[in-house]
Amino acid sequence: MKKTILAMAVPALLAAGAVNAATVYDQDGVTVTIGGAAEVQIIQDYEFTGEDKKLDVRLDDGELNFAVDVQVSDNLTALGYFDFENEGSTVENDELWAGFKGNWGKFTVGRQYTFWDDAFINEDIELGLEGFESNEPADGEDVLKYRYDGDAFWFGIAHDLDTGDDVDHTDGAIGTSVAGFDLALYVSDANLSATSEATAYQGSVVYNIDAFTLGLSYTDVEEKSSGSVDKANSGDIVELLAGYGVGDWQYYLGYNFGENDDNSKGDNIYANATYKMHSNVKTYVELGWVETESAAGVKDDSTGFLVGMEVKF
Repeated sequence: MKKTILAMAVPALLAAGAVNAATVYDQDGVTVTIGGAAEVQIIQDYEFTGEDKKLDVRLDDGELNFAVDVQVSDNLTALGYFDFENEGSTVENDELWAGFKGNWGKFTVGRQYTFWDDAFINEDIELGLEGFESNEPADGEDVLKYRYDGDAFWFGIAHDLDTGDDVDHTDGAIGTSVAGFDLALYVSDANLSATSEATAYQGSVVYNIDAFTLGLSYTDVEEKSSGSVDKANSGDIVELLAGYGVGDWQYYLGYNFGENDDNSKGDNIYANATYKMHSNVKTYVELGWVETESAAGVKDDSTGFLVGMEVKF
């Protein structure tokens, strides 16, 4: 799956399961929850030289998910989860997994996101999209995933099995929180085909004090094809983030700089404001600017904006 490193902000509902779900059944140790979201945007996307992108209504997200927890014993709970996502006119089953959890951690097997999907500190909505791209995967059909959350730290590892097509990947992460600082390290190693592979790592620190958030991350990715470095898909990126929350408003300002090994570059600045009208309703606006430079030194830039609304349960 092609992933854009400057656009790694993944909705929390997808990353963490049915976080906003409502309990529809709770009896005899069996709990069933259901969650969902509908999100639409009016967007003027980035338009570079030679392109003609009109103001558009974007159906960003339509989602429905179900989760089942079954209390097997005092320290063992069986889990089941599946999620349907609608983008545009296509409906897909993005997640379908089962497993167990206890004070020893959580182990799940099936179609699910891996730890690389949780990396990156971007808080853009849509307009942090340009710069540095890689093929580093962040989900899979045949994933075995384990996570442990302790009092002072957390860690996890996930592996997507090779089912005979020479495609598989392993990633993991570890993190801790100390005196307001959230520290995390992510690593990934993937076989993209019989002849290509990719490795990546990212370190990040996010500092939270009262209503303010400050963040910094550095990512390095190297992709090889037949043993040679693919310079167009290898390189590094730096992310800077500042946030401020007051009342029902949340503001973010971000800057991203990515440079590939073929000397192509991307600079991106975005700013957004989100208003929480209700615990299940939010509206937002975002502005973005991006400048790209090709390997041949040709520069181009563009601006974009959007307004949007999400209703969830």
